[in-house]
Amino acid sequence: MENAKERLNNFLKFFNDNKLWIAIGFAVAVAAGVPSYLYQQKGADDFNEVWSRIYRMNYEVATAQQGGNEKEALEGAISEYSFLKDNLSTTGATPWLLSELGNAQYKAKKYDDAILTYREFINRFGNHPLAPVIRQSLGYVLEEKEQFNEAVEQFEKIAKDPEATYLKAQVRLDTGRCYEKLGQLNSAVAAYKEIINTFPESSSAKMAEYRLEDLE
Repeated sequence: MENAKERLNNFLKFFNDNKLWIAIGFAVAVAAGVPSYLYQQKGADDFNEVWSRIYRMNYEVATAQQGGNEKEALEGAISEYSFLKDNLSTTGATPWLLSELGNAQYKAKKYDDAILTYREFINRFGNHPLAPVIRQSLGYVLEEKEQFNEAVEQFEKIAKDPEATYLKAQVRLDTGRCYEKLGQLNSAVAAYKEIINTFPESSSAKMAEYRLEDLE
């Protein structure tokens, strides 16, 4: 029993430490597939201004992480992204600006602000290629706030989205993890088995098998 509890804690710690980076990784993959969408307004001044400042803030945050000053850099990034959102017109870069703002708020543990930003993205750009990733990030923030039912709701919406096939294995794993936290173990087992049956070669299936060893 003690060993099973330790394995669960290790499983949860892995995702607590890495889930934002999982979402960001998917965002990067999506970015590679939609260059024409993003650059259709490249000639617009506001578009270029937003992108140049996003790149600069990303560089500054990455540099600060190496120097141990991430907190201050994140505060600066949040301030910069908020200013751009409020003062520049909507362009093809705006969805990415909201994504960067929400992620910075998330990493700074400003969870309520991140929830508002992610919801704004979904309301304004629900058909954008990044929308499923943003919804997943929203689910993660809700999970951080222990609003597990609300998190499951977000993950389930992604699982039903025909445009989000690249996320389906991961969000079923996310769903199972939240069900475990809710104590709904039968639902967690069902979610894990679905991953194994549907995506047997995925890394998520391996993690699901790991959890089933303790639950069954």
